[in-house]
Amino acid sequence: MLPEKNNSELEERFNHEQFRLKTQLQLTKDFGVHGFEFAQQFSENAYSIERLVDTVSEALMYMIEKQASSWHPLLYTMDVSEQTYLQLATSNEPNWMEEFTWVVLRREALKVFFREKYS
Repeated sequence: MLPEKNNSELEERFNHEQFRLKTQLQLTKDFGVHGFEFAQQFSENAYSIERLVDTVSEALMYMIEKQASSWHPLLYTMDVSEQTYLQLATSNEPNWMEEFTWVVLRREALKVFFREKYS
């Protein structure tokens, strides 16, 4: 489930495969601008929530470690603050990357949600 339980409509939509696939397409677009390509099936098939979290977490770690010059622009593209990232990364929590992945997923899902709702 998406964090911040106060947005039940978004949570409900995220449980549907079609909405997750649209979120995956948004991730593909945003990461692609900064030189990262997901596997082709990422754009073709809705992943389970667990697989999606794992895949996005790996992509984020790759960008941090291998594409450092693109990291800040990627955060900007995803509309995630550097402060949010730094708070989690320096929190000494063993699962900080999973928490940060959920921040990213929520933001990307919100883009899809708003596009569907207001377009």
